[in-house]
Amino acid sequence: MKKDFKYILYFLVFTLLSYGQNKTKDDAAYKDSISNKRTKRINYRKNKIDSLNTTLNWRKFKSNLWINKNGELGIKTQEATLEGININRYITKVCCEGESLKTTVDTASFQFLGSSFYKDKNHIYTHYSMSDGGNFWIVEEADVATFKILGDCYAKDKNHIFGERAMVMDNVDYNSFKTKKGIGCFAKDKNGFYFWDDKIDTTNVSDIFVKQKIAELKKL
Repeated sequence: MKKDFKYILYFLVFTLLSYGQNKTKDDAAYKDSISNKRTKRINYRKNKIDSLNTTLNWRKFKSNLWINKNGELGIKTQEATLEGININRYITKVCCEGESLKTTVDTASFQFLGSSFYKDKNHIYTHYSMSDGGNFWIVEEADVATFKILGDCYAKDKNHIFGERAMVMDNVDYNSFKTKKGIGCFAKDKNGFYFWDDKIDTTNVSDIFVKQKIAELKKL
């Protein structure tokens, strides 16, 4: 009886292990199937967009502006996916009013300033790249006449400090704000140090890269 019980126990353990292995294989196969279907959908969409872009015959115009055969203006950007598939697309409208770049941008004075910023005689614009390609919009708070780039990720005018992600940075001290070219999205003011628009907690910095950037900023 004890021997029979031992065999039954072995059988149950073997069955459970086999079930677990098969379930893992089934789950993996299901995930692979879903992933393959998603990849096919993305490639199908990419091919449609690529075909449309080719038909429109987009070509470089000036200062990061592109123009197609219909005379539409666009900012070239990329939509990225988790599968590593990049899709070229062209932003032809100003967010979020829906006005076309063609009727908004003064092409004669349009220029790329640096960071995410552009300008013409009428406006400051920004295009911050994101996984969906981002948007192109007017920085309403910016003063065109006094706007200038600071370092790699920031700008200022007579009234504000701007970050390429947050735009107006009300949390920093305007007069003491400093950064420099080549340091990336790090900056400082009299109250502390910043990464983009986030203040760095200097009491809890363990990353050597961040420490190096803070050391560089201290010299400014």
